[in-house]
Amino acid sequence: MRTTLPLLLLTAAPAFAANYATCILDKMPGVANDVAAQAVYNSCLEKYPEDVKQGSGRGFFGYASSTECIADKARDTRSAKAAQFIGFACRKLYDDEGGPWLQFR
Repeated sequence: MRTTLPLLLLTAAPAFAANYATCILDKMPGVANDVAAQAVYNSCLEKYPEDVKQGSGRGFFGYASSTECIADKARDTRSAKAAQFIGFACRKLYDDEGGPWLQFR
């Protein structure tokens, strides 16, 4: 029983926003219009002004690729602007360095 709580917290850790990109991925999916997408963007930028390290989302509990992340997170998002923000965040977290998304803010 003592190990259950730490394991549960460890597996739930990716659900908590820890940086700008994870904030976008937590709050942007399902956004229906561009005004709301811009509000989420501004909110995450105010809360997490520092840059995100390229590829920092890769790991045991993350997505296998940015395309898998985008397909999952942007699936029910009607706003094209919100879907773009999701795409930038997924690429930042799950791709190697060297893409045009390196400065997405």
